[in-house]
Amino acid sequence: MNWREKFCAGLFEISKGPYRFLFKRKNRPWELSADDLCNYPENSLGHEVGLFLKKNQFELIPKLESHDVYHVICQMDTSVRDEIGMQYLLMGNGKKSTYQKLTVVLGFCLLPEYYTYFKFCYKKGQQMRPVYQLDLYDSLNLDYQELLDKFKIQKHNDHFKLFTLIED
Repeated sequence: MNWREKFCAGLFEISKGPYRFLFKRKNRPWELSADDLCNYPENSLGHEVGLFLKKNQFELIPKLESHDVYHVICQMDTSVRDEIGMQYLLMGNGKKSTYQKLTVVLGFCLLPEYYTYFKFCYKKGQQMRPVYQLDLYDSLNLDYQELLDKFKIQKHNDHFKLFTLIED
């Protein structure tokens, strides 16, 4: 991770508290742990989120739970590049927030070498049905693959690897 990526990661970490206070104060925390989510039915979105959290040694951040669910739905990793790429994808999908706009501008200005990747993510978001309209908590019981199919989200692990090879 270069110094610009470390700077972005630091800003993400510092901004969680104020963002939660300013924009999410009315949200109720889900009060679910990674273990709780892993106990959801196998192949459900909740189970997949639990596996994602365990793999990355995370727990849901109260009132910011949707962020990790979006990682799973959008199939994005937790690298700085993918954190910003996910915001581009959600912006392309129609989601709008102040934090997202700041993240997109920051990523564009500080990490121009990822411009092609961010553009790819934006276009991928445009091709999906509006996933940001989902009630994510109520969707935890849904079948993960059916959800991906319904919102036209391609399982992109293979072509993402190809894209990464082309980009590098």
